[in-house]
This record gives sequence, structure tokens and C-alpha cells, in this order.
Amino acid sequence: MKNSSRTMLFGGIAVATSLLSAPSAFAQDITLQFTNWATAEQTTQAGMQEVIDAFEAANPGIKIESQTVAFSETARQLVLRLRSGNPPDVAQVAGNDTFVLAASGGLQSLSQYADDAILGSLKTGSFEAFNLDGEMIAFPWNQAPAGFWYNKEILANAGLDPENPPATIDELNSAMATIKAANPDIITLGLDTTNRAFALSSNWPWMLAFGAKPVGEDATGAESPEMLAYLEWMRSLAQNGYIDPGRKIGEFRPLIAQGQVAFLWDQVLVQGVIQSSNGMDNDTFNATYGVAPMPAGPSGQGYSFEGGHQLVMFADSEHKEAAWKFIKYLSTDENAAKVYTIGTNRSIPPAAEFEDGEVAALLSTPVIDSYSAKIIPTIAAQPYGADFAEAATAIMAGVQEAVTSDIPIAEIAKNIQSQLDR
Repeated sequence: MKNSSRTMLFGGIAVATSLLSAPSAFAQDITLQFTNWATAEQTTQAGMQEVIDAFEAANPGIKIESQTVAFSETARQLVLRLRSGNPPDVAQVAGNDTFVLAASGGLQSLSQYADDAILGSLKTGSFEAFNLDGEMIAFPWNQAPAGFWYNKEILANAGLDPENPPATIDELNSAMATIKAANPDIITLGLDTTNRAFALSSNWPWMLAFGAKPVGEDATGAESPEMLAYLEWMRSLAQNGYIDPGRKIGEFRPLIAQGQVAFLWDQVLVQGVIQSSNGMDNDTFNATYGVAPMPAGPSGQGYSFEGGHQLVMFADSEHKEAAWKFIKYLSTDENAAKVYTIGTNRSIPPAAEFEDGEVAALLSTPVIDSYSAKIIPTIAAQPYGADFAEAATAIMAGVQEAVTSDIPIAEIAKNIQSQLDR
């Protein structure tokens, strides 16, 4: 499943030149359908609605019909709507879902809209992954890479240095043993081991840390010594009671807010979830929690994955001019960044600079500084594409067997490879 072999199909690539010069108001009322999970989740609902209201006020004639859908249901629902000929105008997407939709042939290329001036205002690395076969399939809304979160109080209570989290997997193994001995009821490491595409994205950096690359370009397969070592390590985590297998990543977030998780492998938005859950002010939060790069594995490196959200336009939209205006607003408007991207979603905007001093101040925090300086540079590409979800099913089923059964690891790896070969 090589990146270079992806075939991306787009509808409606020939866009009239007149669409590129958007007026400030529209001659008649337009309603844009916006499918998203931001208005479906309690922690982001109010902020998202505030941004939508601000957009409508600034753009007379455009109304946004927000259509909520659960994050885990997004790809399936959008594919079904494409097949029925009734897609929305704009949708919030993430991860492999973006590439699955592109492969469906139903997305509008954004290359005719995102000119050099707009792209030049974005951070390097924020949009390049969405340029496939010469076309831009999506526009970056926010960056939300994964980091290694830790509870300083739990570390201190176990006799560990709360300001120096583990820097290697060997140090992590030692720290988890110490914490478990001091507090057996603590979930030592929050890690998503469910059988879904997101879980493979989340576990991919850990596989890379062991030097394993089961699928993708230059894949070494599921039976490589490196993949076997990764699976053995995952089994040891379960056998020692360090992880809680079967939980989705979102289920660990309220638990770390309650002081029940020592280490959590999760995205930048964790700060917002914790403070929304327990009401901590910024000073208390920073004194209690920290985030660092993934501990380096046997490969000598640690990695991260980009879990940010993107915005896509559908080729069947009858209001592409208005749809692009909305996409650009959500991603690049300073007020939208302040209210939603930073203030509500606690993620990082793709824009390189902001003139608004308040926005710049909001981005100057210990968490965002750590992500920007130490974690974002470790982001590794993933083998996204039409086959990624099937590969995830095979690989994560094997991971689940490793953490819940006593089947020999070599047998598990062989079964994974057999399914990948098919």
C-alpha cells in the first residue's frame, strides 16, 4: 500500500474563473450544509456555534446548516451520502477519512481556491500532505499532534522526578513499574488499542519507535523482528497491568482529569478536556500536568502522528464560492482561531503568524510551546489511503490478541501478515 500508488479522483476540477473572486455579500440567501462533530460534542459545541454565528453575521446571505455526526461515524455517513447523491457542501474530516473520501471521487479540488498567497500564510507542513496527484484534497483546519502527557503529582507521589518524564521506552518501563507498585489502581499508560483506523494511527509512532513498519512504502511486514518486539512490548504492558485494553482514547481523557492516569498518549486538545472536566485554572493545570515527546524506542527515536482536522468541499455543492469562503474563515480568520481552534478545541491553528496580539498570547503556553518546539518536528507520515482501514483491521486485531491472549506472538504476527497479503 504505497503512497505513490494512490489514485485520487476528483469531481468538478474545472472551476470557472469567476468563482475565485468572492463578493462580500450574496445576491440571494444561500444555505451551506456543514457536516461536523464539533457541534455534536459538549466541549466544543458552544465555541463552534459562536464561530458559525460570527461567520453568518460577517457574510450576509450565507446561512450555515450544521449537521452533527459522531466522529467515529463521519466517514461512513459521508460515503453513504455521496453514494446517494446527497453530500453536504463542507465537512470536517480527519486522518484516513480524508483520503478515503478523496478516493471516492466526490471531493472538489481546492487547488483553484487556495492560491499562493493563502498557502504562503500557513505553516510549513500544515497542508502539504493534502496535495495528491497535483490537487489539493483538503484544507487544514487545525493541528493536533499526539504527545506524551503525564501527571506530575502521580510521578512525585511515586518518588519520580515530576519535571523529567521518561525519555526512552526503557525509562518508561521502569517508571510504570514504580508507579504501579506505589498505586496499583492507577492506569499507568492510556493507550488506544481498539480495532479501528484511528487506533492504528495512534499506535503507528510506537511501531516506528521499535523500527517496525508493517505496511506502507518500504514496509518490512508484520513478521519482522522489529514488529515482533513491538507486539511483545504491548503484551508486557497488559500482563503487568499498565494499560487498560479496549478503551478508546476519548475514554481516558476524563480519567486523566480525575487523576487516575499517569501517562497518556494523546493530542494537544487534552488540556481543554481536562480543564473543562475539572475546572482547573491555567496555573494549577501547568503545575499538575505536562506533555513531552514520545520516549525514544530501540530505533533511537520517538515519533508523533498528526491528528488534526481538515475541511473538505464536495464536488456536488451548488455553492462552491460560499463553501470556500466558509472553509477559509474557519481555518484562517483570527477570531475563529481565538474562539474555536485555540479557545475551545485547544489545538494549534495552521496560520504561521497572527496580527492579533491576543491570539499570539493564547499560543504562548507551556503546552503549545512543547508541541511546537519538541513534538511537531517528530511527526511521521502514515500510509494513508483506500486500504488503510483494512490494514488497520488486520494489524489492530493482532495487537488486541497480543494484549488479551496468550497466543504466541510469532503466530499473531504471521496471521497479521496473512491478512495483509490478502
